[in-house]
Amino acid sequence: MVNRGRQTLIGGWGRATQSRATELTPGTDDDWAEIIRSAGSRGLIARGGGRSYGDAAQNAGGLVVSTLADGSIGDVDPAAATVEVGAGVTVGELVRHLAPGGWTLPVVPGSSGVTVGGAIAADVHGKNHQRHGTFGRHVATMTVLTPAYGMIEMSPTVNADEFWATVGGLGLTGIIRRATLRLIPLASWWVSTVDEEQPRLQRVLERLHAAAMSSEHAVAWVDPGGAGVITMATTARLGALTPSRAARRHVTPTLPGRGIAWPPLTAAANAARRAAVVLRPRHLRPLPDLHFPLDTLPGWPRLHGRRGLIQHHFTVPFGAEHVLAEALRATRAAGHSPSLAILKVFGAANSAPLSFPAPGWSLALDFAADPALGPVLDRLDERIAAAGGRVYLVKDSRAHPDVIAAMYPGLARWRAVRSTLDPDRLLVSDLARRLRLADQRIADQIGASHA
Repeated sequence: MVNRGRQTLIGGWGRATQSRATELTPGTDDDWAEIIRSAGSRGLIARGGGRSYGDAAQNAGGLVVSTLADGSIGDVDPAAATVEVGAGVTVGELVRHLAPGGWTLPVVPGSSGVTVGGAIAADVHGKNHQRHGTFGRHVATMTVLTPAYGMIEMSPTVNADEFWATVGGLGLTGIIRRATLRLIPLASWWVSTVDEEQPRLQRVLERLHAAAMSSEHAVAWVDPGGAGVITMATTARLGALTPSRAARRHVTPTLPGRGIAWPPLTAAANAARRAAVVLRPRHLRPLPDLHFPLDTLPGWPRLHGRRGLIQHHFTVPFGAEHVLAEALRATRAAGHSPSLAILKVFGAANSAPLSFPAPGWSLALDFAADPALGPVLDRLDERIAAAGGRVYLVKDSRAHPDVIAAMYPGLARWRAVRSTLDPDRLLVSDLARRLRLADQRIADQIGASHA
């Protein structure tokens, strides 16, 4: 029997969204099945490590159900190069567990606290999308509890439509319970990085694209004026597989006002970053320092003031570089310069209708939450959609449903599959309601299923 939990205020990692819901932590498959049967009119959403920036793992007035009770990690199958894990195990735990045996995950997000279930539901990417694609590409099989059919197995070849609707499906097609993940060999726990400063955006883009072709990992930081630093990383040749001590977590205060997003403070920090690159461009770092930059400042949103942090993360195709420049220019002109701006290169998209990455550029902009920022980002969303781009749903906290439909042409196809797995719409979140992701006429479902 499941303890019915308690009502609590639940927010996104960015601290800019909150709603009150009943929290539960079931332990077994039977517990989960019982919760689905008795979900009530406001439904439920699964929640892993709580690393979604916005409202993807919130459910006002309903149930928010934790997956953290299942953190099991099976033995590696060396012949298949796979491992079976519970949906509640975090990416950081898994990376550290696998390293001594000479294995690692091909793709990881920027925070070690993301769970495997969350990584699949968000179809997360890393700094090597050009080489390895998204997390979902490396899921061999998964066991998913669905409202309509109970527990079912999914893979790219078994229940394939359901598999790809669940990858990137934001937890709205079923509860991911377990997954078998493909692994790659790990030669060292250490990576060699080289930082390269460039004075303007066009040069940053040129050098980042070249780095993505030649390095194992590539990412760039840019300042509001377009100058930036490209970081290229390759595995060090030390052969040491023993994980180093986990990074010490610092207590982060809530700063007044906009915090570090105050323009003079942001400008000073950006100047210091560029100067540091000139003084010391090369580093030898443990793997987590490269993979999980958010872990060094777990209270990053608190540094943006009491309203928290909004991240506007979008992608546009190659050839639409003007949208990147416009995003930096328009937000700066409106008095909302980003405290952090991170560029990546994306390669080929996968088959998941709601997966975020597509060939082109990714730009993630961090802002202090401010109601006045909304109209600026709304106009930017229109430019992004017109250019054939999209925003990252799992990080969103303020976009409008009409623009999302334009950004994700596979939305109708995803809705058709979702309606078969959850016809009564028991799986729901604040994000899903706000963006009307589950809204659909029956005729649309039928038409999409035959498309």
